[in-house]
This record gives sequence, C-alpha cells and structure tokens, in this order.
Amino acid sequence: MKITKYLWLWMLFATFPLHLSSAQKVEDSSTKIAVIFNTLCAKCHEGECSGRLSFDTGSKAANSHIRRYAGDTNLSKGDTEEFFSLLNHMKKECELWMPDNGEWKPESLSHFALPSAKGYFIPLGLLKEGKYHVEIKIKDDIHFRVEVLSDHFDHFLDKSACPDGKKETLQFTIDKSVNTFLRIQSRKPLQIIALKVCRSLL
Repeated sequence: MKITKYLWLWMLFATFPLHLSSAQKVEDSSTKIAVIFNTLCAKCHEGECSGRLSFDTGSKAANSHIRRYAGDTNLSKGDTEEFFSLLNHMKKECELWMPDNGEWKPESLSHFALPSAKGYFIPLGLLKEGKYHVEIKIKDDIHFRVEVLSDHFDHFLDKSACPDGKKETLQFTIDKSVNTFLRIQSRKPLQIIALKVCRSLL
C-alpha cells in the first residue's frame, strides 16, 4: 500500500514539470507557425488528444513528418520545434493554441493566411450562445471549404463554399459561450478582401 502511494506521488511530480514546460514553450509560438499547424496539421491529429499519446521522442524525430505536410513553406529548425510544441500541447491539453486570439481586424486578414495563400486560420474570439452568419468576400471566384470550430474541436460549421458574385454568406449556431476559430482551405490560392461575423437577430 505504501509503495503504491509513493509510486503515485512520484508519477505526479515527474509529469508536472513536463506539463508546465510544454505550456511555456507553446506560448512562444508564432502566429505564422500556428496558422500552418492549425490549418494543415490539427485536423488529422485532433482525435488523438491524450496525455499518454504525447510525443516523448522530441522534435527531431518528427522533423521529416512536419516538413512533408507543411507544404511549400521553408522551415527553420526553430519552426519545426514550434510545430512539435503545438502538437504536444494539443495532445496533452486537448485544445488548439493560437496567438493573437480575438485580435483579428479586417485589414490584418493576411496575417492569418498560409504562406501558399491556400488557407486561413482566423481567431474569432469568444462567441456567446446564439445564431450567427459569416460573410466572406474573396478576390476571385474560387471554391473553398469553411469551418467554424472551438478551441476544443467542437464544430459549428463545415461546408464547401461556392461563391456567387465573389461573396458567400454562411450560417451557424453556437450552443454555449466558446472560443472560436474560422478555418478556410482551398486547392488554389485565394485572397479574402472582406470578412464579417455577425449575430443573427432572428
């Protein structure tokens, strides 16, 4: 009984510094890498969140995998370490991490675009319970996929958009106050020139 008690305490203190260290590292992640990770990587890994599934091998072992799926982006060693920290954080905390959360502005939308311009990951901030519509205006007539999701992977909208007249309006419902993001993906480069998220009156 005594051995079991001490073993449990040892495990608690052994894992706590690792958890704290991961949280500190992820807070240093850049918006650029977070956009790439949350647009191209998170969707495949979000079902794996669990402390027991976190990586113990370090960023070096994941380097080739990251480079394969990060697209045509030139990545430094520091960038791949950021990817690893974001993935480790998502697996342990079961949540997405995004700097500048809630701080997007119409004039800074390019700040949340992939380097290839084939996607966006935009923090919408805290949305309260209710019905909403999002209006997206793009420069060219390009089909794209739109998702509205929470930081804990709750999906409120997942739809292909076929813009008519270069504008698309989509509706979604939030069932509780939650931190939300807009994820857009396309096979071709696209440019968002206007974005509006409004709570519906009816």
